[in-house]
Amino acid sequence: MDLPRFDCRGDLLRVKAAAMQLRWILVFAFLLVAPAEAADLVVSAASSLTDSLNLLRKIYQSRHPDERILLNFGASGLLEKQIESGAPADVFISASLKEMDALQRKEMLLEGSRRNLLSNEIVLVVPESNEAAIKNFSDLSKTSRLVIGDPGFVPAGQYAREVLQFQGLFDLIKDRLVYGENVRQVLEYVARGEVDAGLVFSTDAEIMKERVRVVAVAPAGSHTTILYPGAILKHSAEPVMAREFMDFISGPEGKAVFSRYGFRIAAQ
Repeated sequence: MDLPRFDCRGDLLRVKAAAMQLRWILVFAFLLVAPAEAADLVVSAASSLTDSLNLLRKIYQSRHPDERILLNFGASGLLEKQIESGAPADVFISASLKEMDALQRKEMLLEGSRRNLLSNEIVLVVPESNEAAIKNFSDLSKTSRLVIGDPGFVPAGQYAREVLQFQGLFDLIKDRLVYGENVRQVLEYVARGEVDAGLVFSTDAEIMKERVRVVAVAPAGSHTTILYPGAILKHSAEPVMAREFMDFISGPEGKAVFSRYGFRIAAQ
C-alpha cells in the first residue's frame, strides 16, 4: 500500500480545513433545527484526547442530564482553522501552544478562560513484529519508512520533526517520511506494520500497547515543551456551561481521569 507523502502542505491544509468546515456547517444546521431539549456544548479537542474526554463527557453528562457535550476531535491545526472560519465551538483544547496562541492573537478567546491543562511525551514506536529491528533513534537512519504527523497542522508531528532535527536525522531521512493526518492515524500505520516505526505521544502508544511497542522516549530538551492549553471561545453560546465543564475537567476528578490515560498534569 502506498502511503501519502505530502509536498503541497498549504494546499492540503486548505482542502482539509474546507472539508471540516463543511462538516461543521452541517452540524450547526442540525443544532438549529433540533428540538431544544438540552443545552449543547461543542468541545473541539486534539485527537490524542479522544479516550479521556469521552470518559469525562460520560461522567459529566450523567450528572447534568439537561446538558449535552458534543466532542469534535481532530488535528489541532485543523481545529484552529475551523474555529477561525466560524465553525461552532465553545471550548478548544489543543495539543500545543501554537494553535491557542493564534486564536488569542485574533482575540477569539474569552478573556481569563485560558489555562494549561496537560503535558505529554514523544515516543518512538514500532510494530509488534519490529521486522526492521529498530531499538533506538540512531536506528532510524536505516529505516525505509518512518511515519509522523504532518508538521503543518499536527502538533505531534511538529514535536517529532524537532526530535529528528535534534538527533541529526531529519535531513537524512526526510525523503522516507510518511505523514499522517493526525496522531491516531500515525499510530494505525505503525500498528498495521505499514511502516518501520513512528513518533507519537506516549498516551497514544499506551492505547495500542498490544499492537505497538515503545522502544525509546524523546530525550529532554529535544523538542518544545508539550502543553495542552484549553480555553473558552469568545463567541460561545454557552459560556457558563463552558466554564463549568472546564472547571470539571481541570478539577480533581478530571485530573484523575487524565492521569489514568497517561497524561501529566500541567503546572498552573
